[in-house]
Order: sequence, then C-alpha cells, then structure tokens
Amino acid sequence: MFSFADFVTALGWFGAVAGAAAYLLVSRGRWSASSARYQTANLLGAGLMGGVAAFNQVWPSAAANMVWVVIGGQALWMIGVKKRSAREEADRAAAEATLAALPATPAQVLTDPIPLVVAPSPEPVSARSYEELLEERDPTLRMSTADLAALTGRGVAAAA
Repeated sequence: MFSFADFVTALGWFGAVAGAAAYLLVSRGRWSASSARYQTANLLGAGLMGGVAAFNQVWPSAAANMVWVVIGGQALWMIGVKKRSAREEADRAAAEATLAALPATPAQVLTDPIPLVVAPSPEPVSARSYEELLEERDPTLRMSTADLAALTGRGVAAAA
C-alpha cells in the first residue's frame, strides 16, 4: 500500500526532476536564467525537496532549499515588476503618440464650427391644481372601477 511517507518521497523526486530539468534547459540555452519558467521550475523543485527534507528531519537541506525558494520567489517578483513597468511604459508611449497626433491648438480642432441650435422657450406654466395635472398625465384617474377592470382584466381594489 502507498503510505504518506511514500507520497512525500514521490513529491521530492518530482521536485528533483523539475530542478534538474530547469538546470539542463538553462545550460543548453533553451531557457533564460531570468525567465519566469526557469524561476518557477526552480522554486517548485526547491520547495518540494525542502518539504521532503523537513519531513525526514534533515534540517540543513530543508533550510538550504527554503533559502532557494525565497530567492526564486524574489526573482519571480522582480520579473513581474519588470513586465508590469514595461507594459506601463508601452501604454505611456502609446498615449504620448496619440497626443502628438492631435492638433497643437484648440483652434485647429474646430475647423468646422458646429452650429448652435437654440431651443424654443417653454410655455409659461399656468396656475393649475395638482389634481388637474394628475388627470392630464394619467387618464385612468377619470375612469370608473368597471372601466379599469375591463382595461386590466382584473378586479379593482375597493379603495380605487
């Protein structure tokens, strides 16, 4: 049967293979040492091997691998910061190029003046009662309950 110790050992072997593969790919020039793939593989390998070392109470190896994890984490953080600042710089350059393409003065922007349309003034408000305004806006206020029931197809409350 497969025990927990066997599972931890298998994770350690997986970490060892990940670390060795990363080193091999960098040595052959397939990956860059400053790439996120390499740093992630190194971090994963060191973390798994450090976990196995801690499980087996081999503290010098566990400590060395945890230092390796911290270094890999810092490298990944810096890669993310560089990518973010490069993206921000590209956005800034695109915005500056857009601004440079705009006319220099506001007078050049308005080469075709837009005609102004003056709206007619509203009719003066007469002194009508609130009830008159409501009846004008809502014709159902003048209907009987029978008319409302016929209109809606439902019964009308007694308060209506």
